[in-house]
Parts: sequence; C-alpha cells; structure tokens
Amino acid sequence: MIVDVYPGGAALGGIYTGLVKADTLHSLVVGCDMPFLNRALLQYLIGLAPGFDVVVPRIRGLTEPLHAVYSKRCLVPIEQLLNQGGLAISRLFSLIKIRYVDENEIARFAPDHLSFFNVNTQDDLAKARLLMRRRKQLSAVDEDESQ
Repeated sequence: MIVDVYPGGAALGGIYTGLVKADTLHSLVVGCDMPFLNRALLQYLIGLAPGFDVVVPRIRGLTEPLHAVYSKRCLVPIEQLLNQGGLAISRLFSLIKIRYVDENEIARFAPDHLSFFNVNTQDDLAKARLLMRRRKQLSAVDEDESQ
C-alpha cells in the first residue's frame, strides 16, 4: 500500500502517486471496483501507449479515466492541477497527448462493455454476483461441449 503524495487529491492524486512510484514509463490504472476487467482489452490499451501520455477508452462520448494507461509524462501537468485544486481527471486531457479508444475498437475485445462495470451500490453488487453466476454457468456448458 502506498500513501498518497497529495492527501485529499481524489482519483487524480492517486494516479499521481502511482505514477511517481512506478518503475515503468507507462502504468495501467483501473478502479478497484471493476470486477470484470477484460485482459485482451487492457493489453490492447497497453500496446497503444507508446507515443501517448494517456490512452483512454471513450464510450458514447464519455471517457473511462479509471480504465486507462498513463505515462510518467503526466506527472508535471497532474501536479499543476493538484496544486491549483483541480481534481477532475478530465482537465488533464487537454494538457497532454491523448489517444482515445472508441467503441468500435473496444467492441473487438469487450462488446458487452462489462470491463467498465463498477460496483458502487448494493444493487451493483447484486448485479455483479448475478453476472458471475451466469458466466460460471456458460463456462460449465462450454466445458461440457468441448469434452
């Protein structure tokens, strides 16, 4: 566990701290409340990272900043935003070189967009559990058919 460099810096402060502590130029940043991350999609995002400061999915015009790849080159602009009291990750995007990954690209890996599903409420948790049961059932059927 790492203590935030900017306590109270919200998600932007967490990204900053992670980038400061990272041993690599690029870091994959995902929310801890995303139970259905899609490995192939994440690998695709990582593969796009060279040459960009941020690689971020965009669905219906909305970005997924906690399902993205960030470069250490973001440290200075993030620090400036945090020092100004700006906590919105979206404010960073106009300051850096960004690569948006739109729905048609995402659909190749995660047509159901479940990789972006997050659990914030009891209802979300119940839905996640139901989805997990369905996945296990489908997996069991696929396994039976392959034998």
